[in-house]
Amino acid sequence: MPVIAITGSLCSGKSTVLRLLRRKGAGIFNSDDIVHTYYLDKHSLVYRRVKSNFPKAFNKEGRLIRKRLAKMVFSDPDSLKKLESIVHPFIIRDLKRWVREKRREKGVFVAEVPLLFEKKLETLFDKVILVHISKRILWKRIKQRFGLSQYAAEKRLKLFLPFRERRRRSHFVIRNDYSKNVLKKNIDLIWNELKRG
Repeated sequence: MPVIAITGSLCSGKSTVLRLLRRKGAGIFNSDDIVHTYYLDKHSLVYRRVKSNFPKAFNKEGRLIRKRLAKMVFSDPDSLKKLESIVHPFIIRDLKRWVREKRREKGVFVAEVPLLFEKKLETLFDKVILVHISKRILWKRIKQRFGLSQYAAEKRLKLFLPFRERRRRSHFVIRNDYSKNVLKKNIDLIWNELKRG
């Protein structure tokens, strides 16, 4: 059965597209949710390593404050690299396992993979959906969500390949600059094509 990747830059709307596809019946792999389970499990290796490297991101009860961690890593490239070196091996392992399992099941399955091309993971999937928005809207969303300046946001966005390259390697591109109704119509078209295989 088809296993699809959704990718896109920070705050482009990947999770919204994933939710809309789930409502249509797709089985999903939500990377953010999986990482969150790592952070909640005080016995997990990810939790222990993150706490060891970013102790100020935790409250007195030992709970990770994700906004605090985001502020720390998005303002410092070295900290971001450190966090990714801790988390990415585990999320990639779980993603590969999920893809193998879903290939034996019936249905359409979709995984959110922000750094799909950058981590050379596209070969795992049958099709790729790229979610894209204009920089003007992107900067506004990043500022609202993470409190970053445009300069800091641009540094964070440099982690992603240029849009032209990602577009060339994708099967579908969703422009998320418009209304929710337009987004839903675009997803309807893609969903019908995905069901046809």
